[in-house]
Amino acid sequence: MGPMKRKSSRATTPAREAQRLGAEAARTAVDAGRPVAAAADRAAKAAGPAIAAGAARARRTKHPLARGAALSVLAAGGAAWTAAYRADRRRIAADPVKPGLDFELHGRPLAVRAGDGTDLRVRVFGPEGAPTIVLVHGWTCALEFWTLQIQALQDEFRIVAYDLRGHGGSAPSSGGDYSIDAQRDDLEAVLRAAVPADERAVLVGHSLGAMTIVAWAADHGASLTDRVSAVGLFSTGLDDLITSSLILPAPGIGPRVQQELGQLLLGSKLPIPKRATPISSRVVRYVALCGAASPATVAFSEQLVLSCPRDVRANTGSAVSRVELLQGLDAIDVPTTVLVGRDDRLTPPVHAERMTAALSDVLEMIELPDVGHMAPLEAPERTTAAIRALVAAGDRAAAPVGD
Repeated sequence: MGPMKRKSSRATTPAREAQRLGAEAARTAVDAGRPVAAAADRAAKAAGPAIAAGAARARRTKHPLARGAALSVLAAGGAAWTAAYRADRRRIAADPVKPGLDFELHGRPLAVRAGDGTDLRVRVFGPEGAPTIVLVHGWTCALEFWTLQIQALQDEFRIVAYDLRGHGGSAPSSGGDYSIDAQRDDLEAVLRAAVPADERAVLVGHSLGAMTIVAWAADHGASLTDRVSAVGLFSTGLDDLITSSLILPAPGIGPRVQQELGQLLLGSKLPIPKRATPISSRVVRYVALCGAASPATVAFSEQLVLSCPRDVRANTGSAVSRVELLQGLDAIDVPTTVLVGRDDRLTPPVHAERMTAALSDVLEMIELPDVGHMAPLEAPERTTAAIRALVAAGDRAAAPVGD
């Protein structure tokens, strides 16, 4: 019998793969003439699990040599992580859209307190006396989400933007209520404080912001045409949000189980990083944007999401997961634009199609190619043009016959 062959100690493991990818990313990163994106992506995917595995192995191992080997694996994973992070930062800094996203908005503060005592951060931009546009952002964002639209429109229009309760600079809900009814009442408080009594405003909402507008319309249908000239419902859905989502396709488990799992996910209070990481940026890109989104656009979106307090994110997400608002569209009888990204995984185009079929006065149904859920950031010019068209349509609808 021949000698037994020893198993090679060079077998591929997650840690060894992370070491190899880290070296590859580092070599690519110092080569100024070659792109770093692909190497950074591969390093980021391998580095996270490798770092955790290396740390666990180092804690378990008592033999000095073995412990040293485990620590070297941990160091290699850290090198891969660092290479991916630095590559991401370089791509963000070189992105031509970054200056526009970094622009500091200077709106006029307006004190608004919701009916339950929650203080809301409200800002007004543009000249007084101009047509008013009210912008309502979505879940885990803030009024800065609309920065590119505000910059483009504030010379011509009076723009009102506010942070949803618990988001951005608005106070947490005084009673812990983050329901769609509470969001609806907050919008009413903003409209009463910010829109002159004799003026009709254009209401534009993104995601949860659009749901809030529909909930408000359902509750104020009798006076809607006296207070609103047009409506924009962007990147949103009004029912069946979980089972139609493309985030975690789960064929074969049944809609009831999928609904329960989705509610647990959206309402989860698990912590997320407070700062951007190679992993978090790729998760945000996958969930909320699309592959064509620029690095600075992804980073801007990521920072909005990471800035949202954990309990606000969870309680608001839990409320969103259960909305049933499609019938509220019956109350909207002013020109309405429905806008959606073709690659939106959170609220895919099937929602826009259902809303368009249910509305009585559709100005446009816009489906944007190569755009995910964050359409105002991913396709700012097209989104801004849609808002301008809503203002014009509202003006035409208000003009006396024969003018």
